[in-house]
Amino acid sequence: MAGPFWPPSRFWQYWAIIGMVVLTAAFWWGVEGTTIFRTARPQNEMIDGLLRFSLVALTPALVIVWLAAAWLRRRLGDNGYWQILGAVAMIWAAAILLIRILWA
Repeated sequence: MAGPFWPPSRFWQYWAIIGMVVLTAAFWWGVEGTTIFRTARPQNEMIDGLLRFSLVALTPALVIVWLAAAWLRRRLGDNGYWQILGAVAMIWAAAILLIRILWA
């Protein structure tokens, strides 16, 4: 017998599945947010600032936390990594949702 079919931790399988969602969302917001910024800039300073912050800081932070999984997992553990990725994703999603609500 060669051992168990699955490794003891399915971390990398979940990481790849979540990555499809994270990278698709980051790419979508990068295109959508840049289009909003270039074509129909918000007149409200708060929305403009939140839009800039989400494009310049939050979207790269989301991608960096997803990409730095091996480094963060070694220091934080599996649960700690998912908590930090979830926190960054929730902050990012809340900023996007707030922009979309205030824009309408």
